[in-house]
Amino acid sequence: MNELQHLARVRDEDLAGQASGAGARALLASITSEEPAAEPAAEPARRRTPRWRTRMAVGAVAVTGLAAAAVIAPAVLGARGPATSYASSAIDIELRGDMYVATIKDPFADYAKYTEGFKAVGLNVNLEVVPVSPTQVGQITGMRLSGRLAPNGESITNGTSPEGCAFGSAGCAMTVEVARGWTGWASVRLGRAARPGERYQNWRSAMKKGEMLAGYRADGKTVGEVMAEVRRRGLEAVFQIITPAPDNDGYGVDPKQQSAKVGDDWMVWEVQSEQAGVVRLMVTKERLPKNPVYGDTKILDE
Repeated sequence: MNELQHLARVRDEDLAGQASGAGARALLASITSEEPAAEPAAEPARRRTPRWRTRMAVGAVAVTGLAAAAVIAPAVLGARGPATSYASSAIDIELRGDMYVATIKDPFADYAKYTEGFKAVGLNVNLEVVPVSPTQVGQITGMRLSGRLAPNGESITNGTSPEGCAFGSAGCAMTVEVARGWTGWASVRLGRAARPGERYQNWRSAMKKGEMLAGYRADGKTVGEVMAEVRRRGLEAVFQIITPAPDNDGYGVDPKQQSAKVGDDWMVWEVQSEQAGVVRLMVTKERLPKNPVYGDTKILDE
């Protein structure tokens, strides 16, 4: 383990007044020479130094003394962490003004490599780059946050490098931007193009612009009607049988029902992009007064 990582635990205020003087020398002598002994019952309890801080004090003195730790730590840490930039085969991170900009160099890398990069610059960000349908490549498809936002109200956004370039064009990379003043924990999902045969990990209507059934309204039609359009476009389909809530305002999915044979007279309420060339029809056996997937009579903006 890099020994400089331990220095990140030392702060100026922890060492203030201990670099010299009789008190500091007495403390060092006590740490390195005295045997532990039970304290008299009547004596007030002593304030114990945390174990990691004691080890740091001994290690620092063994090299150049306590004063060196007080001088080195701020220089290594900078304003936020051990560094203001990071580079690996998977991700580059650099501080640009008030934002840390992470450029995804290898969208197929193991998730841990991205997290390692953010940790190196003092950010607790768990980034997953997952296969998604075409219209969400390069987009944040899910995010959970804890902690305060940055002073400017921003936290985490996505973009491109160079800024404004088109995904799929040569030299255009995905980026994630994290505000310098943000503290806390984040789990972020960023969409990438899927490999052949890879299932999408986003929830996207296949009827949206740019998706496989763009321009076609399948909701409220029968399976037979929708399958005719699916075949016309050279696509395949799988089915997901949904169980509507009592008021049709929501739905559930029962794994035990998925083996039922879906008939052409069943109703389609939504079509999702499953993987390249394959869509997923969300169906019920009964015709319902409103769409249970969206709790309304329509699903898409006009």
